[in-house]
Amino acid sequence: MNLTEKSNLLEPWNQFVLNGNHNALSKIYFHYYDQLFTYGLKHTSDKQIVEDSIQTLFLNFIRNRKGIGTVKNLSGYLMSAFRHQLFHNLSNQKKTILPGEIKEEKFVYFKNQEEEISDKEHLEEVHNAVKKSVDRLPSRQQEIIFLHFESGVPYEEIAKMLDITIDSCYKSVYRSVRTIREEVEKILGKGNNIILWFFSFFHGRKT
Repeated sequence: MNLTEKSNLLEPWNQFVLNGNHNALSKIYFHYYDQLFTYGLKHTSDKQIVEDSIQTLFLNFIRNRKGIGTVKNLSGYLMSAFRHQLFHNLSNQKKTILPGEIKEEKFVYFKNQEEEISDKEHLEEVHNAVKKSVDRLPSRQQEIIFLHFESGVPYEEIAKMLDITIDSCYKSVYRSVRTIREEVEKILGKGNNIILWFFSFFHGRKT
């Protein structure tokens, strides 16, 4: 999500917060639903509780609209609020959050760039190599990678969400990217041009 999109989405959000415009909130809901749902499935395989948590989150926005403060980064705010709601619901229903429940197919970083690679066989190789390397990361590193690269949440917001320091965020991403690079190189070889493309893509996604 680029800066223009973020700015445009803040407009309907502010319309809702200031004026109670439910149509504006609906726009936010439909735009972020898939992103929130995907993130929720990284913490539990229970799709129903993920859906319920999203619904409850937005109902709470309506109920508590007047108490919502200034939001500068909407994506970070929604992801943090949803994470809190999901964990609250999981706790109430005595669900167990298992790191191993993070699903391999959800970590696809190339969904907007696939048309740039004409060799589909190489593309599949890259997909498989990245999936395998991401799956080997600790669950916390997987979460940080998802939040930052896939959802565009800034390091500062991630640090608040996960109750860690910003420096820890930077170090975690550095270690994750280094591990992924090494694993991909083992599979595809150091001289493979797709690896260079892969890391230019990663660095291009940073905020």
